[in-house]
Amino acid sequence: MTKAIDPATLKSAERQVPEIDPARVQIQASGQLWREFFVRAPADFVADDLKSPSAWRKIQNGSRNSLKKFDRVFIVAFDESWVAEAIVASADSKGAVLAKPRLTTMPERYDNLFQDDKYRVAWNGHGYVVERKADGHVMTQPTANADLAARLLTQLYPARVA
Repeated sequence: MTKAIDPATLKSAERQVPEIDPARVQIQASGQLWREFFVRAPADFVADDLKSPSAWRKIQNGSRNSLKKFDRVFIVAFDESWVAEAIVASADSKGAVLAKPRLTTMPERYDNLFQDDKYRVAWNGHGYVVERKADGHVMTQPTANADLAARLLTQLYPARVA
């Protein structure tokens, strides 16, 4: 016979909601009544975290881009798999509450990024970089497009001179 487990005694492993870095918040437009912001979410941020006001704590504490009521926010996932559009319902120094974020799932990539036996081109949230496959070490600075990163990948190999 098995013992009945009391749900009150179980401790849930609550996940910490990642806070959005103020450096990843950019102003799109500033009008007379409200502003529009572009926000790139952290790598471990999921769409459900938009419900938590604490995700905006760093931005609300002294950032020049702190949110206020009626501001528009356009949030992009780190891997660009989804985007969300929302209006700020309320904001204070502890965080911001978004009113009904509208989520849009972005389609999968149809073209594969370039790779060879040692290196691969990857998106790191700021641009395209070349990663070493063996350990995931980033070998180049972020670039604006995948073609430039592929060119940098080929430059990692020695070239014969003369």
